[in-house]
Amino acid sequence: MDAEKLRIAREKITRVFRYLEALNQHRNPPKRQIREQPWHLWLHDLPTHPAIRQSAAKSGPSSAKTKSGDGENEASPANATFSLRIQRPQLTRAPEPPNEIASWLESGWDDPFNLASVAESREESQANGATLTIQFAADPVRANALRSWATLRDEWARTEKPARQAMRLFETFYSLYGRIDREAERVELVLGDGILSWQRAEGDIFHPI
Repeated sequence: MDAEKLRIAREKITRVFRYLEALNQHRNPPKRQIREQPWHLWLHDLPTHPAIRQSAAKSGPSSAKTKSGDGENEASPANATFSLRIQRPQLTRAPEPPNEIASWLESGWDDPFNLASVAESREESQANGATLTIQFAADPVRANALRSWATLRDEWARTEKPARQAMRLFETFYSLYGRIDREAERVELVLGDGILSWQRAEGDIFHPI
């Protein structure tokens, strides 16, 4: 093949590839905003719990520091091979309420994100068929039992909230793992190393890089 024919052939191949590139960008336009992605998570939104660990960047030969569940920094091996590690947290149940108040508690008392509350009053049927309105505060035994139990329950809720948040995150990543396994050619999990924030006439860009 002489030089002229070779040049023409290269131009035709180049046009074909440019057409395919333009077609792909038309069918699969690049995401310019992180909110356009199927899912994203900011690392600063991670709950603080021992089941979630980040590997800090190493700035020298000494051991890196990683954020532990109690907020303190602990040594992380210098050769750590993970950026984010999520394990299944151990969940605990709310302390059982005393019998004096168990039937008075509103639903949701065993959810640490809810406030435990009791009904102010309730109707009780009497032997003669009449209905009597009973006030919760009428019995000091109930009020004392509620105060004692609420202290235990509040302490449980304080430590259980991060565990429940860690469990939700674990379940999210487990679901992502299954999706990536099924759709490996369509989706992938990417860790961003920074944010590109660029205002352009044809549309702003705010996306990890």
